[in-house]
Amino acid sequence: MMNYKYMATVLPGLEAILIDEMNTKFPEALLKSTARGKVFFQSGLPWESHLNLRTADNLYRLIGRFSVGPQKCHLQRLEKQISAFDLSFAESMGCLEGGYVVNASRTGKQTYSRFEAAEAAMRGIARRYPRWTRGTAPHHTMEFRLDIHGEEAIFSLRLTDSTFRYRGKNRVFTSAALRPTIAHALVWCSSPEVTDIFIDPCCGSGTILNERFAYPYTEIRGGDHSSEAVQYARINLKETHQVVQRWDARHLPLESGYADKFVCNLPFGRQIGARVELGALYSELVQEMTRVLKPGGIAILLTEDGSLLFRAADQCSIHCRELMRLSLKGLQPAIYQLQK
Repeated sequence: MMNYKYMATVLPGLEAILIDEMNTKFPEALLKSTARGKVFFQSGLPWESHLNLRTADNLYRLIGRFSVGPQKCHLQRLEKQISAFDLSFAESMGCLEGGYVVNASRTGKQTYSRFEAAEAAMRGIARRYPRWTRGTAPHHTMEFRLDIHGEEAIFSLRLTDSTFRYRGKNRVFTSAALRPTIAHALVWCSSPEVTDIFIDPCCGSGTILNERFAYPYTEIRGGDHSSEAVQYARINLKETHQVVQRWDARHLPLESGYADKFVCNLPFGRQIGARVELGALYSELVQEMTRVLKPGGIAILLTEDGSLLFRAADQCSIHCRELMRLSLKGLQPAIYQLQK
């Protein structure tokens, strides 16, 4: 069986979660290396099989890695290297009709721009495949990616589009809604089990709930104080909409010791809530989660202000630890675990 090399991109900080997900779902896949926001692996499965990697933002077929110089004169060498790659596999994928483009990025002290690098790569493709049609940024059906880091270049073919990481085209999102891939990472940190009674007390538009439905469960419930958020969550969850209700997360309509797991994107005090009120809010939320959790139960929480969360946990005598720190749109939130 032919093994192909792939690159999966992921939110920086979530590489370890993606690797764990890959090892669990595809134990036959071979991890090759990692970089910030990237996981490289090899697999003999059809590429469509890897669409089940829900922490990944995008999936790419890795074509090659090669050295490239920092000067403009080195773009000729880049063009020549690209022209040497066998891209005939792309023809069999049936996505050439709308043309191809190359999107490039670069970090380092190069004297050329990312646009000049992309142009050199497209000239290289045209040299090897003169009959292929060149597309434009808004109109193309095949997208190659060129990442230049210092003097190393990575060339790949994009296999997924935005509908992969956003779970389709018809989802509606509230303010401060999580990207589904991040929501999945939180769910994965909770170690989903078929026996789980799972709660998201601040569910917003239901992204975390939707990710939890990807795995077996006993019961899933969620709610939000915003009637608009509840409406959006019910739209997104479709036939499972009945799990969502309007409630106050500080006073849940649930019995003590009811739930196995909480997973929640806590308010950061930026788009939702006021930062001056976060301390009191976190204390009340953690107190209520502690009440509703079974002995040994856990809560997986995302927040930017870990100090307030640790303080709230101390007040409730529940153990709190930081699992990993993320890089999210200029913010540095972290994933925390509370255990009763």
